[in-house]
Amino acid sequence: MLQRRLVTILAADAVEYSRLVGHDEEGALALFKDCAAIIHDRVQAHNGRVFGGAGDSVIAAFHSPVEAMRCAIEIQNGIMQLDEKLSKDWRMLFRVGLNLGDAVVEQDNLLGDAVNVAARLEGMSEPGGICVSGSLYEQVKHLPNLGFQDLGSKRLKNIPIPVHVYSIKGVSSARSRQRYPKWGLPIAIVTLLAVLAVPVLWKYKSHLTFKSEAGLQVLSPSQPSIAVLPLDNLTGDPTQEYFSDGITNDITSDLSKFSGLMVIANNSAATFKGKPTKVQDIGKALRVRYVLEGTVQKTPDRLRINAQLIDAETGYHLWANRYDQTLGDTFSVQEDITKNIVTALAVKITNAEEQRSNAKLTSSMSAYDYYLQGKAIWADSSKVTPEGNAEARQLFQKAIELDPKYSAAYAELSYVNVRAAQNGWTDDSKASLQQAEDLANKALSLSDNFSGHWYLAIIAWNKGDFDKSYREYERARQINPNDPDLAADMAEALVYGGEPEKAIEQIEAAKRRNPFYDYWYDWNEGRARYMAGQYQEAIDAIGRINSPPNDVRLITAASKAQLGDIPAAKSIMAEFSKIDPDWSIAKSAAYFYRKDRDRQHWLDGLRKAGLKEL
Repeated sequence: MLQRRLVTILAADAVEYSRLVGHDEEGALALFKDCAAIIHDRVQAHNGRVFGGAGDSVIAAFHSPVEAMRCAIEIQNGIMQLDEKLSKDWRMLFRVGLNLGDAVVEQDNLLGDAVNVAARLEGMSEPGGICVSGSLYEQVKHLPNLGFQDLGSKRLKNIPIPVHVYSIKGVSSARSRQRYPKWGLPIAIVTLLAVLAVPVLWKYKSHLTFKSEAGLQVLSPSQPSIAVLPLDNLTGDPTQEYFSDGITNDITSDLSKFSGLMVIANNSAATFKGKPTKVQDIGKALRVRYVLEGTVQKTPDRLRINAQLIDAETGYHLWANRYDQTLGDTFSVQEDITKNIVTALAVKITNAEEQRSNAKLTSSMSAYDYYLQGKAIWADSSKVTPEGNAEARQLFQKAIELDPKYSAAYAELSYVNVRAAQNGWTDDSKASLQQAEDLANKALSLSDNFSGHWYLAIIAWNKGDFDKSYREYERARQINPNDPDLAADMAEALVYGGEPEKAIEQIEAAKRRNPFYDYWYDWNEGRARYMAGQYQEAIDAIGRINSPPNDVRLITAASKAQLGDIPAAKSIMAEFSKIDPDWSIAKSAAYFYRKDRDRQHWLDGLRKAGLKEL
């Protein structure tokens, strides 16, 4: 008695295989093997089994029609990614057919109309496309991000009953839009494609095509670039935004520690928060090749994170994973995400970078929660106030109470005192700076902390020790070579240190990594341009600031005065003094400058613009 089984059959066949063999037999065989490796890997990943195929085809069986459908799309994605590296006349496209039906089981083989229909559907699909039977369509039509074109009822060769046929609508373009948050590509396919990218393709190097920014054909191991988009908060509670934003920021910071990876600043990526924007458009806007997106859901005792790494040029998912773990495993989840991204993008890692990436912040999730709440204040422009600073102080102090060895919390508490001193929110700025220095040193005694070195650098130039400031900035840069805020902030120290040209270079480099930069980048550029004698450029830089703070009027007024437009300069200075009547030449002179001529240059512009002496 015949044994029968309801199965889903996938049939895949290479297009124009004979032509490729005739052109270069050895290269064609190597290319087919590499394509077949992708097919076998995807079939295995979706719990399928390859049971047949000729020299240029593969046939597989699946228990689940949904898994078969997913597998077919991933096969076409993987093969297209391989094909992108090849010249157009050397691409091995595949047709794929899928059918759900009753097959005859003969040992390890499957026979009958179920198999034959899949083969006929494969022949009907376009190169790089997928055709499915009506029976399979009914099982997969609910899947998200899939479009179907109804081809109607078709008579297939040697099949007695007509079959209703559907094609996946625009597979090549659909592939660039696919998102599979629940069943994305595992790391195995990433590794496989990374391997294929160089050594495998070299076997048929004469057929490779290359692309550069100028449109010329060039292949180079260019530094991979990535933006970490804000992870969506799925709790439904807006008060938990700080947590999802904090996780996003931490992942960005973790990735920024790798010098082989170009990471876009968190605040640039954050401009796309809550906006239904295509990853291709995000990639173009941020000038990055890869995008990480996902979701966060925090409960009192569990953390659920979905994360997907996407090629922004093609829309392909390079890696994806779902985490559902206890809240205490938050750091291991972040570490796993970071390591998988670095692996997927084949980033070279130094031993020091690996050690820093493995450094644990704290063992207390409650301390980490307070830390994230405090960091959220730094990102809220409405809280650049004495009250906001006091709130941040309390939160970081609570984090330290829960974990007295929490290095990052000491560093941020140091910055609370820096802000108080710089903004005049304290009766004794010198004492606040000294307290800030003590806290930063405490942070560094516990861990070689990026923020600790950065804040020590700010403290040093505010005390007039520019050599120490530069050393601390450079140490922070070694720990995190990607942080544009660090570079833009160092520009201010360079201005007061008598190196405005270097400051301008720093800011321009920072803007390339942070295209949607904060207003203070232009503020620092305005300072630097003025000190470099580039007065109109200084005015232009300040003019780019929307709703500028009152203090920037000083730069505009001094620049206008140096250009000889005294009436305009005095008018601007009058507006400034209405808001801040106590500011004077004497207070402006109190800042530390390495070179007195720079101080006098600044004061000269302010005097010409009409600022009072005392």
